[in-house]
Amino acid sequence: MELLETKLVNDYSDIPARAVRIKHANGSLITPAYAVNAAKTGLLAREDTAIGGIIEVSLAFRPNQLERMSRDVTLQQRFEYRVNSYTRRARTYGKLVVAIPLVEEAREHSFSKNEAIRYGTYIAELTANPGIDIVCTPVFNRIAEKNIPLLVESFLEAMTAYDVGVVLSIPYTSRETREKLVELYLNKISKNNRLLLSFTCADYNASNPISKYAFHNYVLRYTKSLEEDIIGEPVAVYGVNVKYDRVSRKYDKLPARDIAAYFARLDILGGNHKRKPMPREVVERLRAKEPPVRRIKLLDRSQYIYLDLDKAIQSEQGIPGIEPIKRIIKENPRTLPRHVEREVERINTSNILAETIILQRLFSGQGYQAFKDPSHYLGSKEIMRIDDKLLKALKGFNRILGLGTKKLDKYLSP
Repeated sequence: MELLETKLVNDYSDIPARAVRIKHANGSLITPAYAVNAAKTGLLAREDTAIGGIIEVSLAFRPNQLERMSRDVTLQQRFEYRVNSYTRRARTYGKLVVAIPLVEEAREHSFSKNEAIRYGTYIAELTANPGIDIVCTPVFNRIAEKNIPLLVESFLEAMTAYDVGVVLSIPYTSRETREKLVELYLNKISKNNRLLLSFTCADYNASNPISKYAFHNYVLRYTKSLEEDIIGEPVAVYGVNVKYDRVSRKYDKLPARDIAAYFARLDILGGNHKRKPMPREVVERLRAKEPPVRRIKLLDRSQYIYLDLDKAIQSEQGIPGIEPIKRIIKENPRTLPRHVEREVERINTSNILAETIILQRLFSGQGYQAFKDPSHYLGSKEIMRIDDKLLKALKGFNRILGLGTKKLDKYLSP
């Protein structure tokens, strides 16, 4: 078989939800799927929770870090050891292993043309690990846009030497830069038969398809054109840096737009790896060696909402997963915030995995309990009562999927 094959299992006309079977060398999986970060699989070790079909290896690179590693073989060896430990851990689950390189800087960073080419080549060398099945082209955080096409082009050139699948990442940038990267990727396919078209990565920049609807519009149009004009099979959309909302500190209750993204034709949900700038008051507390006030949110998957932890503890609804946290706080009132945060992260991950199992049945046409289709299931959640943007966004995405799109021929050189 090819490196990766996709086949439509089922879809719906009234809502942009679907199930896709993805076959790969280590087995197969059905979407919707949740990509568990390899560095965080230990969070689930205390429970017999089934890891999803994908393990994500997230690798952050900074220009100064790349410079140091290129000059010091010991630093490079440490990096390789860390990646090897991630891939070994991922292989124990026998799943599809996907690497996400993230290039970031503390502020918008501009480097020379030669540096962009050198960094792209070096990142390819560092990510082409034998334990990784698929490497996404880099995504970016606080990097000057003019450097992005050069870095991605050198990355793709270097990847022709390695026996690893490569997929295009659509970064959260200007539309002009995205167009350049699509054209660049399509023109490289003839040089490397391990560049994949049936799998696409999209960077939602610590947000989600519902909030970043214009960006998701672009992703849907691009993948629809691929499906209809070039490959004739589904293109699995893998969303990275997906988060329920960027304004989490301001509200006690927020809609779980990350999980709702499955209903907007996001086939695979990845985690958020972009660090948010710390508010000034938090920085001042840290400098004064005072514990910062944390706004930790717990997922109530029965209603598709996130609640502040203190509100979740006081709730009489019996939110799944809250009891272990209550015990931790009761047994040790001085529990470190990071320990509680880690426990919440474990429960949220476990809950999302459990929800994807339900959605796989529902989207595949098997139904779930009294629900026969995804729209009725979503309509039963509180998210539909507190998020007036969600339904409008889903209708808009469904319209895109029903309309004709521009041909991809315009990207290809004659």
